[in-house]
Amino acid sequence: MLDRFVRRLSHIDAFPKVQRNIQQPTGSGGLATLLVGVLLAYLTLSEFAQYRAVTQDYEFLVDQTRSNGKADLGLQINLDLTIATPCQQLRADVLDYSGTTLGVSHQLESKEVVFSTKGTRLFRDVSGKDKGVNVHKIVGQAKKAEKEDASAHPNDGAACRVTGALKLAKVSGMLHFTALGHGYAGGHTPHEVMNFTHRIDKLSFGAYYPGLHNPLDRTLELAKTPLDMFQYFIAVVPTIYLDNRRTFGSKVLLTNQYAVTDYQRSLEGQAVGGVPGIFIKYDIEPIMVRITESHQGFLNFLTRLCGIIGGIFVTIGILLDVIRWMMKWF
Repeated sequence: MLDRFVRRLSHIDAFPKVQRNIQQPTGSGGLATLLVGVLLAYLTLSEFAQYRAVTQDYEFLVDQTRSNGKADLGLQINLDLTIATPCQQLRADVLDYSGTTLGVSHQLESKEVVFSTKGTRLFRDVSGKDKGVNVHKIVGQAKKAEKEDASAHPNDGAACRVTGALKLAKVSGMLHFTALGHGYAGGHTPHEVMNFTHRIDKLSFGAYYPGLHNPLDRTLELAKTPLDMFQYFIAVVPTIYLDNRRTFGSKVLLTNQYAVTDYQRSLEGQAVGGVPGIFIKYDIEPIMVRITESHQGFLNFLTRLCGIIGGIFVTIGILLDVIRWMMKWF
């Protein structure tokens, strides 16, 4: 019964068979086989790498997620900042474009630490020829210059690490850190303990998504005088992240990206107005970026791989026939 079924199957065999007594191995065929094997191995690995890779498509849309000041749909600021001034001499506030002033010191966690520059980079020198700047060397030179400069203020190394997440209205505004008595009412902070040298370990807006690059993460700024004013001008771009690879759980993530420029000036001995401190001014752009992350399907990968293998064999076979024909006639 089985033999009869196999004989019937042999009648519909679409793959031609070549008898061994008419096969003739050649050196050119062997060389072509080696080349085909190497080429197929390379293309197979390339296809597998592409199958494993994740692609991101970017679209630009008008932002329709404005919350009109509702805190539940507002803006979240994630912060990890260390300032070379004792915590009891610092205050944090937010002033937004709606005219609302919020004291946010109670929403952030403050901890007394010793200021360190390990693992940071100078924000002003992260591009161009100064990209490989040695932060420790520059900080050492700065400390040496402070000792030689009679106008430089002393610092015992006390610092304040401020961490936390602020949930604010989704309107443009300014987050700023100032010393008590400078800019707001309260006890006056002596100039000799003020130092707004700071390092930013994390500054982001909204939730984290894979591949997000925050320009201010792990950056360092050095104050030259007790009355230095640091300003960051940040353009926040709302971002929708779509993960088409996920089967379970949320596939949509609302977050933000940003670009930044900075400015530093000293108010010591100047008649112009200003308040020493760190001022982070953020503007929310009306354009939204939608990032769609996708992954090549297995069936698509298998189809492409079969097409490559079959195409290579057919193409190489045709080329060998043409070369043999030309060698025969010429």
